[in-house]
Amino acid sequence: MSPEELTAYLHRHIPLTAALGARVMSFDSRQMEIAAPLAPNRNHRGTAFGGSLATLGILGGWSLLHTALERQNLVAKIVVQHSDCEFREPVVADFIALSVLPEAEWPHFLATLRRHRRARIAIETRIRANGRAVVTHRGRYAAFLESADDSTATEL
Repeated sequence: MSPEELTAYLHRHIPLTAALGARVMSFDSRQMEIAAPLAPNRNHRGTAFGGSLATLGILGGWSLLHTALERQNLVAKIVVQHSDCEFREPVVADFIALSVLPEAEWPHFLATLRRHRRARIAIETRIRANGRAVVTHRGRYAAFLESADDSTATEL
């Protein structure tokens, strides 16, 4: 799947992502980068609305986990269980969220998911604007295995 295909998938299945103007820039097995423009996310003060920033943080972690599980040939329902944002300064420009899979936790998460058909993992997303770190989002996501063909799955 390409970044453009993933963006289309998100816009189709999570309509809010289209309203935000969210666009997947890049992703691989360990990280996901999603950008959003300031214009559709502005508040009455001309800065990015906190809800938009929090949503992009949640979306980054969810999307990263979704694609990482697809690489493992695992089909799971993913939900955010906990979300926490630290807003460091007002955002006055387009912004980019970078989510990183915690490599140390990944093997345990996969083993738990395969064994118990459900597992949880924490993913951190850092949002930048104008080259500055402006928001840190910490999310805990729960995955519930729907079906699996993990005969070809590999560890990260």
